[in-house]
Parts: sequence; structure tokens; C-alpha cells
Amino acid sequence: MLIPRWARTGIHHIWVWLLAAICVSIVMWALLQLRSTPSYIKATWIWDASIISSQTEEIVAFAEQYDINLIYLHIEPTTLRPQDYRDFIQTASRASIRVEALGGDPNWALTANRGSISDLISWVKAFNRSAKPDEQFQGIHVDIEPYLLSEWKKDQDDVVKQWMKNVVYLTAETKKDSSLLVSADLPFWIDTVTVPGESEKVSNWMVERLDSITLMAYRNHAQGPNGIVDIVHSIVADANARKSGSVVVGVNILESKEGANVSFHQDGTAEMESQLAILQDELAENPAFAGSAVHDYESWLHASRREELR
Repeated sequence: MLIPRWARTGIHHIWVWLLAAICVSIVMWALLQLRSTPSYIKATWIWDASIISSQTEEIVAFAEQYDINLIYLHIEPTTLRPQDYRDFIQTASRASIRVEALGGDPNWALTANRGSISDLISWVKAFNRSAKPDEQFQGIHVDIEPYLLSEWKKDQDDVVKQWMKNVVYLTAETKKDSSLLVSADLPFWIDTVTVPGESEKVSNWMVERLDSITLMAYRNHAQGPNGIVDIVHSIVADANARKSGSVVVGVNILESKEGANVSFHQDGTAEMESQLAILQDELAENPAFAGSAVHDYESWLHASRREELR
């Protein structure tokens, strides 16, 4: 039976429209998948900022190799020129790597030493005013760790009160006339410390006042008892209802004398990456989970080089 030409043309048009509809559906599905996939932070600390004056390209290449998109870079005004920082940040920016100004000391928890916090804020703001947009710091990241002070054992509540006051000062002064983010390193057990005279956890207090916190969850396995997920899940769960993308989970590859289970120094970079992938899968359903961080760049680099020589 011969099909009339007009019918064949109609069938052809139907198939064309059908294929077009399928293609559009596939594209829309892919876009929805991309939109629903969170973009996680992968950060590292650079404590010896002097290396950026001669190793910028190497650092950025390493960051690209390991998908690092955020660097906490220590501020050393007497060691480096502002131009060194500008050049580094610009090169990092071209590789879609954000850079935040890193500073801190246990004594910064005490109100008597607030001047050091003020100096850091003032320096970063002055630096950004003199820099192009792609040369500017995106935030201020502090590592204070007041529990290392002798005063912590003598009068923990008093130290916590002073620490909180300094964090309020840090955030308020940083946010004045700037869009800088403010974040801080905190120990994974900080949810066991309460605000003096109240039942509120210090971890929740910090989450509500800082743009993000980076938990020092130094373990070398993601799952199981005393694993990374186990020791951070409470803080992440509490943060879910408070602030999206507010908790970065930090691990360690620096050689440690605290025990074999607190660092990936012996396990190596491949095992660390594997455990970080597990960590991400385990915490992916938590709105507060923002990503991971590895302490620190130089230790990570040395571990990678050792493996290349094997």
C-alpha cells in the first residue's frame, strides 16, 4: 500500500518534532542536574606566605590538580610586599581560586589583645582598596584556638566570654564598608562548650555570627566510630537549621605526634582523597555542609612529592 506524499511528509515532521522534544528534555535534565549539584569548597592553609613570591605558578598548578578552590593565606606584612599578595591572588583568581586572609593566635581570644585583630582587619581593607577586583582578598579567616592558653584551664568561662566579644568585634569591624567574608577554625569538640551562663552551644553561637566555620576534624577515616563524620555530625546537624553552607570540615596531612589516626601523613594523598569523597557523600544531604579543607598546603605538597618518588 502506497502512503500518500502528504502523509509521509506529516510523519517526517512528527519524527522531527519528537526528536527535538527528546533533545530538549535531555538538555533540561542535564541543566537541572547541574543546578542541583552543590559546588563544594575545597580549601587549604598556607602558613608560610613567603613562598608565594617565588612559587605562585607551582601553588596554583597544585591547586588545580587537587581541585582546591579556596586558600587561607597567612598575612605577613613585614615579610612580603603588597605586590606579592596582589600577584598571587590575581593568578589564583584566573584559576577560579578564592583567597582569604589568614591570621590568628591563641592570645587573640583575650580582649586585651584585640588590637591584633584590628590590625589584621585594617591591613586587609587597606590592601583591597589599593588592589584591582581580581587582586583582592575575598575574606578574613582566623585561627585563634584559645584552649591552648593557660588561662583556659584556670577560668574557661572567662576566656570564652572574651573570645566571644572578640568574635563580635571581628565580624562587626570586618563588615563595615566591605563585603569580606569572615570565617574561623574551630575544634570538632566545640559543641561540648556552652556559652557561659547559658545552655547554648558555642558552636551554634559561632555559626550564627560567622559566615562559616572550619572544623578541625583531624581523623584519617570518614566512617565508623570516632571517624570524621562521627565527630562532626552533631555540629553539622545543628547548623542545618541555622545557616546553609556554614560548615567546612578540615582534615590533616601534617605529620602529627598525637597518634596515627589524626593525620593522613602515613596514609597518603590517594587515601585522603578517597576518604574526603566518602565524607562528601555522607554529608551531602546536609544544607550546612560546605565542603572540606586540608591542613596544610606544604604538608600536602611534600606528601605528594614523596609518592612521586616511589
